[in-house]
Amino acid sequence: MVLNIYDSNYLIRVRRLQIKKDNIIHLIGKLKSWSREDAQTFIDNLIGPLKRSLKERKLDLLQNGLLRFFEKGFPLIKKLENLSKEFSVPAFECLEIPFWVKPSFYPPPTDEMISLIKENDLILFIQNARKILKESMLKDFIELQAALMTTDESDMEWLASEINDITLQNCSEIESYKELYLDLNVVERAELISKLRCHAYVKAALIRKAKQGIVLDGNNIFMFRKRFSDLEFVLEKIAENDPFYYPFWIVFDKNIIHLVEEKDYSTWFESPSVFLYSPADELILRLAKEKDAVVVSSDRFRQWNTTIPRIDPRRFFE
Repeated sequence: MVLNIYDSNYLIRVRRLQIKKDNIIHLIGKLKSWSREDAQTFIDNLIGPLKRSLKERKLDLLQNGLLRFFEKGFPLIKKLENLSKEFSVPAFECLEIPFWVKPSFYPPPTDEMISLIKENDLILFIQNARKILKESMLKDFIELQAALMTTDESDMEWLASEINDITLQNCSEIESYKELYLDLNVVERAELISKLRCHAYVKAALIRKAKQGIVLDGNNIFMFRKRFSDLEFVLEKIAENDPFYYPFWIVFDKNIIHLVEEKDYSTWFESPSVFLYSPADELILRLAKEKDAVVVSSDRFRQWNTTIPRIDPRRFFE
């Protein structure tokens, strides 16, 4: 048994499968209210032959079959047999459903797993798969499936696409991709970086080592040019700064909502890194102390008698 757990893309494959699992579990949770788009997303996330079998399945038939599958009162084998009749597919294919629900217990009926186990009987397939999983010392069948898969160009394309979807407003999501990046070799890192089109600060958060965090004085930065977009401009400059500061928090005085258009701030104020607080100075300095962070503001905060390190953002506009 050859497990590809030492090639640099193994963790990428694991991450891809984990995201598929999260998507499928989320969709199962709202199964009764599926739209056609939900059904298509569910099918797109499948990895076994069931994906091909359900491609043209009508929405109501797909929903009803899955709803009956998740009803209590029947053993798994009976549920798989019933689902196979609903979908007119072999019960073996339907094993993919319990795999996503409980990947520590049920194997996926993928080409890779079938080639490894070489067993057509459903019960023996599950039993032999569990034995192999135990011998592999891997956590679950997601990790085993990823170990059986081989690297292809789509792995890097997927990783680049995931990172490119990250914005400043949800910048903290970059943390889940750092380990994947660090596991790449030098050539693969260069390839990934060449594909990144995200904001410079998000990119820097992925590839640079940060000295400490920063707290941005939102109102102060806005008042220089009355442009809310200057927040992105300042963070872009900080991405180029030496040393690099990450993560960031932005504090606005509550009166900011009267100074800018809603379309400019709506997405920002949904960010977990942004705070509305009055008086803003109080929270800026408190966060800086709690997070051991640098403050970005032209205000010297003299009335607070503070020694917190500060960067004057005016230098970025020179």
